[in-house]
Amino acid sequence: MFLTARKDSYKAGDVIFKEGSYGVAVYIIESGRVEISKDIQGKKFAIERLGPGDIFGEMSFIDHEPRSATATALEDTVLELLDKDFLDSEFNQISSDFRGVIRTLVKRLRNTTQKLGSAPGTRRTEERTSAKIRINFKRASDFFRAYIGNLATGGIFIKTTHAVPAGTILNLEFNLPDSDHLIQAKGKVIWARSEKESDERRPPGLGIQFVEMSSEDAKLLKTYIATYKF
Repeated sequence: MFLTARKDSYKAGDVIFKEGSYGVAVYIIESGRVEISKDIQGKKFAIERLGPGDIFGEMSFIDHEPRSATATALEDTVLELLDKDFLDSEFNQISSDFRGVIRTLVKRLRNTTQKLGSAPGTRRTEERTSAKIRINFKRASDFFRAYIGNLATGGIFIKTTHAVPAGTILNLEFNLPDSDHLIQAKGKVIWARSEKESDERRPPGLGIQFVEMSSEDAKLLKTYIATYKF
């Protein structure tokens, strides 16, 4: 039997935790239903619907990475929060080799979930091009410099190791090659890939969807991509 710390109640529509947020709480559903979903290119895609007795939130407990999906109560729901000290004790009693196996499984599951963004029906249809363009981006008082990996009319991929939660709005500034014109836009972080989730073909970084851009900048961007598209 699991040792629980407390019970939490949620109304229909309440968000239990958001994709990209940090937290290691693990829940078991006492009553009600919970939907697990991802935000892909600004649209919500339901991954799973859970009911009484189901457990969720375990991935972040195991690897301490941001939440890979959003959990939302579909109806009035009561959750039991599993006691963290109890979970830590149980997990640490497992051999280090087997803990490594479990962490590997979690990593593969995260990668599989992330690939939903390129699955049929969710793949980008706009033209895009590869690029190595210097970009400045900031949120609140944080300011970063990085490089653009892929550039499209609808958004960009920024190569960076900075952790920025999904849903964050960023102020973006960059120049297209051979142009002195500074493009300024606002973008929403749709997904983030950490260093632990990356490999040679999939570097760490942020998938950004443009949410605000002047008509002049949008036209310049479209012309550039049409010239160098792949």
